[in-house]
Amino acid sequence: MLRPAQMKRIAIVAPKEARQAVVTVLHDLGVLQVEPLSKDALGVLRVESDDVRAKEVSEELLRIRSIKASLPSRPVTERRRFSSIGELFTVLKSIDIDERVAELKKREDEMLSELEVLSERLSIVQGLSFIQGDLGIFDLKSASSFYGVLETEKFQSFREAVTSSSPGSVLYTLNEDGKVRLVVVVPNDQLEGFGSTVQKLDIKLQRVPPLSGSSSELSEQIKSKIKEVTEGLNRVRGELGELSDRYYSLISSVEEQLTIESRKVEVMNSLGYTESSFALEGWVPSSKLGILRVSLEEHTENRAALFEVPTDQKPPTLLENPRRLKYFESFIRFYSLPQPDEFDPTLIFALTFPIFFGLMLGDVGYGLVILGISFWIIRRVRHHRGERTFVPLALRRFAGNIFKPSAFEKLAMAMIPGAVVGTVLGFLFNEYFGFPLNQYLFDYLDSTLHLGLPQSGAFLQPITQLGLKTLLLLSGYIGLFEVSLGLFIGVLNGIWEDERRHSVGKFGWLLVAWGVALLGLTILHHGTIFPLQNPLAGGYIVMVVAGLGLIAYGEGAQALVELPSIISHIISYTRLVGILLASVILAGVIDGIFLGTVGRGPALLVGGLLILVLGQVFNLVLALFEPGIQGARLIYVEFFSKFYRGNGRRFTPFGGSRTYTLAEVELKTEKKGP
Repeated sequence: MLRPAQMKRIAIVAPKEARQAVVTVLHDLGVLQVEPLSKDALGVLRVESDDVRAKEVSEELLRIRSIKASLPSRPVTERRRFSSIGELFTVLKSIDIDERVAELKKREDEMLSELEVLSERLSIVQGLSFIQGDLGIFDLKSASSFYGVLETEKFQSFREAVTSSSPGSVLYTLNEDGKVRLVVVVPNDQLEGFGSTVQKLDIKLQRVPPLSGSSSELSEQIKSKIKEVTEGLNRVRGELGELSDRYYSLISSVEEQLTIESRKVEVMNSLGYTESSFALEGWVPSSKLGILRVSLEEHTENRAALFEVPTDQKPPTLLENPRRLKYFESFIRFYSLPQPDEFDPTLIFALTFPIFFGLMLGDVGYGLVILGISFWIIRRVRHHRGERTFVPLALRRFAGNIFKPSAFEKLAMAMIPGAVVGTVLGFLFNEYFGFPLNQYLFDYLDSTLHLGLPQSGAFLQPITQLGLKTLLLLSGYIGLFEVSLGLFIGVLNGIWEDERRHSVGKFGWLLVAWGVALLGLTILHHGTIFPLQNPLAGGYIVMVVAGLGLIAYGEGAQALVELPSIISHIISYTRLVGILLASVILAGVIDGIFLGTVGRGPALLVGGLLILVLGQVFNLVLALFEPGIQGARLIYVEFFSKFYRGNGRRFTPFGGSRTYTLAEVELKTEKKGP
């Protein structure tokens, strides 16, 4: 947990006939990151590509996906196991519904297109019901007819424009309920000017198709045709549904297995070969090496040999943290993955970020609202994704452009402990959306239990002189502790990586930080820093001087120019109090404006309520984002800069999850993928 998982570079050598079994074990176990062969191995091995197998798998995968896309979806309740690729291709041959599905899908598309045309024609015919007689009068060789519905005001502009641009046009209209139904007949030689007018006025018109008969007769004919086509469409969809009932579950399993086989072919084409054997190399976590060895022996009948390969290459990074800390790994990856031999800061981030967030929040009301939002996000992502919601579509689309649903879930999980801390501190500060409420409870408890609780209702009030001094001092201690911890970890990193001068330099910075902090505290307590009068202060000065010497030795004299940064990083933690005060004061101002409108008439009260709601929503948005951003920034900049290099390469093992299929090999040894 304090460092990423230890990795081993390994090589696997086996006969060619065991290739499929080896790659299958590697996929289902999911613990090996396959790497390109080393230069030494490429000197004696050659690369072979099984283009025939790759083509077969690719073509079958394309065929199956095409069939699946054409069938209506069905729930898949069974998972299938394919013991070999031969069994997979045997099953594929039994799925011989390509032509039938393609034919039905083609008919469905044709009927849908026909229904669309018929519906549009019916709309026009019904709209032309104000025209008496045969609608064939609009089927002219020398002119074109158009139908539309306009607002009365817009129709006046349209009529004037048409008269001007297409003087030979004829208008047939019916004005009812503030709208005008119209047919305009335009000579073909005036269509260009008419089209320009329609575009300029942003009017939508439909061309009247060739018709024969009255509006009522045509409506009945079209409705009858729509009914006939709809019945045919239902029959086609019914047959597709029957095929889906029989094949959808099997097709889903086959598609997933073909996708896996496609990945396997890619790996096989990257292996190194001799006449009778093959070899591959990769990285595996040390804790999984035994499982991998046993599984290979079991499923290749001891024909596969596994060797550890000495190498100077840096392995990929795999973070190993308890399940409840996994959500905070996203914050570490967002910044940068640690190197494989570095300290993993996930645990410290998980402990300090909620404290920083809660201290900057410091309000029971805001804390409970953020808790509710977090639980709602988690519940929706896990169980109700895709259902209707009160969140506006524009806001959902904006959120979707920022994070995926899984990322929102991780963010919500990380916010919960911070919201809890903020709620607890809000109780101590007596802040409920800026309103003080504890005193009413404390008065009752004091009168009944005589607990001696503070009459103000607050154990610590941030905006009082004493409260501000206390919080600023607390933030200074937090900054000193956080910076010191970062430097101490830097010392450990130097020891782990056998960089002694690096460790000495970090220890020098640690001495300087504490020496300066202790001198500052002495001044704050009105003490003297003259060594002859205060020997302790002399010791602090010695710490600073010794630290500067160690820095110059470990990192070079040029590193001393960074001396002001160590002080600014400690002081930077006072922003914890600054953001808290900004939120408390803003909430107090909003509440004060509202309370000032109470008892001064309904109009002012409504205005005050509006200011209260909008102001609290604004402050809540700030409480959501500002503590999160500033809390993460303090850790990234002031803490990580003391020891963290990052730029690690993520461990990506060969394998993948299965939804519709079972593992091809039954691993007797307990298997837990990283």
